[in-house]
Amino acid sequence: MRDTEVAYKNVVLIPLAAYDEGLYAAMLIVREVNGLQRASGVLGHFSGPIEARQFALTYGMAEIDDRAPGAHAALRQSSGPEGAMLRCAA
Repeated sequence: MRDTEVAYKNVVLIPLAAYDEGLYAAMLIVREVNGLQRASGVLGHFSGPIEARQFALTYGMAEIDDRAPGAHAALRQSSGPEGAMLRCAA
């Protein structure tokens, strides 16, 4: 599910929620000014798509700010981020 693009500092954050075995997987795409896109792996699983996208957005902002996601990490329902490092998706 993709319906939101958020301009944040010098990038565009695109939070995603994908239905995955009864839950919604949170993922994120970060688009740089030059058009290069980086994609996260699954950041966690949530009961609804809104929660999943909100977590992905919060995670992305923390990543851009070079800070830990902090208290919001406790909202994740999985044991931890799987492939949380953003990777190039040129």
